[in-house]
Amino acid sequence: LLYTIKFEPMLAPDENSIRVRPISSELSVLSNCDGSARVKQGNSSVMVGIWGPVDVRPAKEDPERCVIETTVKAATGHGSPLDAMLEEALKLTCEQMVILTAHPRTSIQVIAHIESEDGSVVSVMQNALCLALMVAGIPMKSMFGGVTCVELESGELAWDPTADEEEESIAKFSFVYESGARHVVHVQSTGESTVEQQLLILQKGRQVVGEVFSFYRESFEKLLRKDVKYQMMLPPIIKGEVLDSLVEPQG
Repeated sequence: LLYTIKFEPMLAPDENSIRVRPISSELSVLSNCDGSARVKQGNSSVMVGIWGPVDVRPAKEDPERCVIETTVKAATGHGSPLDAMLEEALKLTCEQMVILTAHPRTSIQVIAHIESEDGSVVSVMQNALCLALMVAGIPMKSMFGGVTCVELESGELAWDPTADEEEESIAKFSFVYESGARHVVHVQSTGESTVEQQLLILQKGRQVVGEVFSFYRESFEKLLRKDVKYQMMLPPIIKGEVLDSLVEPQG
C-alpha cells in the first residue's frame, strides 16, 4: 500500500523571515524492502529503502551490535565523491539513532536514490531516511530531522535553500536534530562563517526542524489510521508518546 501526504510548513508570525518549501512524502513506496519513503522538498526528491535486519557475512559480523551499510545513487547515475560523503552521513546518523544492540550479528542496509536535485539534498535524504526507518519498524532512540541553511554574501540566511541559493552562498550548514530535546546528532558544513553566526544558525535550526517533525506527525497519523499492521508494530506511537514529542522539544 502506498500512502501520500503533502505538508505546507506554517511558521509563527515573528518567524516570517524563515522560508521552508512545501514538503511531501510517500510511504511504503517499494514492495521489495522492509520499509521505504520518498520525500520531496521543493524540487528536490529522495527515495530511501531499508532492508533488515538481515544476515551479514561473517567477515562483517559484529557479535554485539547491528552493522549499518549505506549506498547512495545519484540522480545522474554516475558516482562521485559527494556520494561517498552522503553515504557516510547516513551511516553516522543511523549509528547515532538506531538501537544497534537490539539486533546483533545482523545488518541494516540503506539505499538512497536521489531522484531530483534542487538544493538541501542532504536534509531531504535524512528526512526520507527517518521515515523509511519508521516504516520498517527499526528500533530507534528517537526520531530525527534534517534542515539546511546557507549564508549569502549579504549576510542573510536562507533556510531549505534551492540549488541557486547554495551556489550563491558563502557558507552552508546541514544539521540533523533528534526529536526529544532537539540536540544535534550530525553536522555538515562548508565555507566560512563567524562563530556568532554559526550559533545563531544552530539555534534557529531547532525552530525550523519543528516543521519537519510536524510533517512526520501528519505522515504517520495518516498511516496509522489506515493500516492496522503499523498500529501493532509501533505501540508507542499509538499511545502518542512519540508523536507528541514531535511537536514540542523535550527537556
